[in-house]
Amino acid sequence: MGFTYHPPTGRECSVCAGLMANSATPLVDNGKGKASSAADFAIHNWYNFVLGYSPEFPNYFLARESATRADLVVDPFMGAGTTLVCCKYQGIPSKGIDANDFMVDAARVKLHWQLDTSELRQRKDEILERAYHSADEVGWNTGDAVSQAALWDDPDKEPYHTYAERLRPYMLPERYMSDRPFAKSKIIEEAIKRVVADRHERDLFSLALWSILLRVSNVRYGPGFGVIVPRRDADVLGIFSSKVDRMIEDLECLTKDQRDTPSDVALGDTRNLGRLLAPESASLMITSPPYPGDHEYTKHTRVELAFRGAVGSRDDLRTIKRRMLQASTTNIYRDLDDSDAVGGIVSIKEISDLIHERLVHDGATSGFEKLYTKLVWQYFGGMSKCLEEVHRVLKAKGKIGLLVSDSHAFKMVHIQTAEILREIGVRLGFINPEIILWQLKTSTSHKYHLRENILVLQKP
Repeated sequence: MGFTYHPPTGRECSVCAGLMANSATPLVDNGKGKASSAADFAIHNWYNFVLGYSPEFPNYFLARESATRADLVVDPFMGAGTTLVCCKYQGIPSKGIDANDFMVDAARVKLHWQLDTSELRQRKDEILERAYHSADEVGWNTGDAVSQAALWDDPDKEPYHTYAERLRPYMLPERYMSDRPFAKSKIIEEAIKRVVADRHERDLFSLALWSILLRVSNVRYGPGFGVIVPRRDADVLGIFSSKVDRMIEDLECLTKDQRDTPSDVALGDTRNLGRLLAPESASLMITSPPYPGDHEYTKHTRVELAFRGAVGSRDDLRTIKRRMLQASTTNIYRDLDDSDAVGGIVSIKEISDLIHERLVHDGATSGFEKLYTKLVWQYFGGMSKCLEEVHRVLKAKGKIGLLVSDSHAFKMVHIQTAEILREIGVRLGFINPEIILWQLKTSTSHKYHLRENILVLQKP
């Protein structure tokens, strides 16, 4: 049976109405109605994850808790390293963990600031010189931005489409990234490998390239994964050059103290955080875990992972996804059961029962819809296991601040994420729970303003 779309159940939400009627003023009240994008901040903009959060959140929490260089701050869901970059700016040691190989690599580059900028400028010029030379050996058709002299029918030049076909990974089809932009990106990648000997310098130039891939591809996020009308060409070399210039300028503004502040990252599953960090080693944790919003997080780095060869098959993607929380219907695995950690929690059962009731009412039969109730249990069960590990790693009196959003992802059933996580946290032994309204977010599927809250939990 083919997939049948069933629209969200209901046009109104009594939970939303009640929350809005009694809502406090969000902390983010800057005239824009939402926190600034990470793209607006130096270093953070080296690689900006579409589902990431603004540096304003960790900066707020660091100030609130009066964190100092004597503390160790941990982000157990670090993403592209937003919390860690904020800590390093302020001279506060930090560590981060993420399940996605690409995020770990991106964060590691964003946190290595001990580079000679004059050397970087020289290497950049050498990379571009070699890239333009290599581009002139490829046939692009008359009028291409790279070289007017490079003709497709020149017998001494390999046509761009065969060059792209020869190097294209299986997991990055042409509908995701057209042949011309892909070929130019590969030319830059090869130039970086040939020109740059120092590993840290090479990593910086590689991140500059990876960070522009989405811009020159046919993939867009809103925040879901989508493919636009194919973009046949792009000034990849020019965009890359501008990106490197911005990164070098950011490095030039740093102080020695900022450069020398330690910050480490690791690949891992937060449900096993205790294997990566010593017990009672962290003074503070600041993080934004996945929300129960059915976002499949590897999709949002699919272009980057595939381009650099980090995933060559769906099995490779599955390896990454199994390290992640089960927060998406495409992340549910029969042999991974986290629901046992939250058995008996009435608030989760009420949500699950209401979702099931609406599925039956709508006659929903698709495979993904049938997983909605299971996903709710798996998500909160996984978060319970994560918080249990957090409790083990935090020092006495240590706190964790979690930025989490409410959700309407499953048949319009309102999930008050922070409230349920508060209940789980108290059950695990945390004290002094506090929920702070950070901002109101507009859902992409309806006009409701969903609350994004900071949940604060303290270890006794």
